[in-house]
Amino acid sequence: MSASLLPSDSAAAHRSRDLLAIFPQLSDLPGLPQARMLIDYVIGRRCGALDVSGRNTEGTFVAAELSAEVPENLILVDDAHGLQATLLSRLTQVCTYNDRLDEARTLAAAVESLAGAGESAGEVVTEAAPVLAVSELSEIAGLAELGVGETWAVVNAPKAMNALTETIAVLQPFVSTIIVIGRSDAMSRGVNKELARGFGRVDVSPGVGKHRMIIGSRPLSSPSLPEFPRRGVITHRGVGELEVRAHGACFSGTKSDEGSELLVDSLLGLLADEAPESVLDLGCGNGWLLTAAMRASGANTGLGVDVSKAAVASARATAEANGVGVDVILGDAADSEEPALAGLGEFDLILLNPPFHQGTAIETETAAALMAAAAEHLAPGGQVLTVFNSHLRYRDRLESIIGPSRQLARNKKFTVIASRRD
Repeated sequence: MSASLLPSDSAAAHRSRDLLAIFPQLSDLPGLPQARMLIDYVIGRRCGALDVSGRNTEGTFVAAELSAEVPENLILVDDAHGLQATLLSRLTQVCTYNDRLDEARTLAAAVESLAGAGESAGEVVTEAAPVLAVSELSEIAGLAELGVGETWAVVNAPKAMNALTETIAVLQPFVSTIIVIGRSDAMSRGVNKELARGFGRVDVSPGVGKHRMIIGSRPLSSPSLPEFPRRGVITHRGVGELEVRAHGACFSGTKSDEGSELLVDSLLGLLADEAPESVLDLGCGNGWLLTAAMRASGANTGLGVDVSKAAVASARATAEANGVGVDVILGDAADSEEPALAGLGEFDLILLNPPFHQGTAIETETAAALMAAAAEHLAPGGQVLTVFNSHLRYRDRLESIIGPSRQLARNKKFTVIASRRD
């Protein structure tokens, strides 16, 4: 695999290296290979050194008007480390959208910490353009309409194809090009198919290291774009049918997961002895678990919290579809200083179905942080119900963080533990 899209001795390659040299502190940070690939592509397109697919144009004719100011506006979706925004804002106006609140904060901190670099880099780099963050993906439409000149979008390849599908559907009416970038081994033909719903041309770039881009251009005037949120029905024998609505980036979509179903089974067993007045779901996802708990318990107050904007919107839509009154807020419950959780008060029942993967690696610190948040918001005499993959053996940790714990259910995959405050 090549180390760059650009020929090493080209003027475009020199400009790209000059830009990267301004930020030597980024050399060992995750996310730099993809950020560098995007820098090469934008500079290469502007200089006429690369065609739309990211290939060398040497010996071919490239009309100057097709490259001189490409792009003037750039939308970055799910730039987890902030490196793409930091570097590309030296070339064009940048707007960012991150579904996850913690990633949005990481991006903002990275951009702010490097804001003063590169102001005297001469021909290639001038003072950085402001990086505008939007809180909802739909707000990008207004930004794109206000922009002058060509607008591109860069989408960092998500794990869920539904997330990409919805992102393309939202952006397609307002951009001329969508670039999906990610690791080559994670870029399936499904990416090409989703781009082809809205664009007349789809190109696959050469690989650079372990990364590549799939590029949609020539927007279709009559695209075949799906609508979100998607709708489904989950039936649980103790709760009945519930309509579920889910946006693309929402974990599990419109389906239930086996762990949540086991947790609801356990909750139904507890309700024979005591009924909570208030329910808190930390990491509420599509809202099915919170909605089911509210229906089963008859609680007066329900609150869902999630770090994902797509999940928050999905949980609100699910509760509304079933006539269940709850509040759902965006917040990072794994952050002990999360301002959204301040002043929430205490709850009789707290539900936890914590994540245990970061990418492909097992990660348990997020679960521990959610347990600590649950302990902080648990009312005297209340209970925390936690479901987890049985091999993780969280009972001792729940005992130490929350209080006395007992097993309510266990199968081949999952365990449910009820914990009370000391």
